[in-house]
Amino acid sequence: MRADICVHLNRQVFNEHPAFRLASDGCLRSLAVEFQTIHCAPGDLIFHAGESVDTLCFVVSGSLEVIQDDEVIAILGKGDVFGDVFWKETTLAHACANVRALTYCDLHIIKREALLKVLEFYTAFANSFSRNLILTCNLRRRVSSSYCAQHTVPLAPPLKG
Repeated sequence: MRADICVHLNRQVFNEHPAFRLASDGCLRSLAVEFQTIHCAPGDLIFHAGESVDTLCFVVSGSLEVIQDDEVIAILGKGDVFGDVFWKETTLAHACANVRALTYCDLHIIKREALLKVLEFYTAFANSFSRNLILTCNLRRRVSSSYCAQHTVPLAPPLKG
């Protein structure tokens, strides 16, 4: 009964992200009981630069900013995923940026150990999950300033003079 309620509470995450499409009912139940819901207020820091990244976060509502070297490098919102691809890595990452709530946010999170336990048991799902989960923001990797400059969308076309 508890697992069924947890699946219902996490249904939005499971339905929105392709990584969960091939998960069996048993796998979804195992994942669902490991997820937690976090409520954040504007200004709350979810990750501090240098902190261990042992959580995968799914944004269900609200918006957050990712700040590296006192510069906003990303704005995250509903449907975005951030954290680390720790299921593909052998070492624990340290956050290269701060993540701060801009508005009231709901995050569904799963801890590293819990996710790895489920992936180890459901190996077929693990392969699909690894291929299909795309992080909006990988906190293991620094974003270079040249990357930001190359990927800035101009607000208006250049003036002809």
